[in-house]
Amino acid sequence: MFRLLLIIIVLVIGYDAVVHQGAYTRDAWNSVARLTNSSVEGARELGERARN
Repeated sequence: MFRLLLIIIVLVIGYDAVVHQGAYTRDAWNSVARLTNSSVEGARELGERARN
C-alpha cells in the first residue's frame, strides 16, 4: 500500500513539474515551510514566556 501511495505521489509531482513547471509543488512546499516556521516561532515565544 505504501509503495502504491509513493508511486502516485511521484507521478503527481512529475506531472506538475512537466505541465506546470512545478508551480503547485513549490506552493505546497512553501506552505509547509511557512507552517513549520510559524510553529517554531510560536514554540520559541512560549519558551521565552515560560522562563520569564
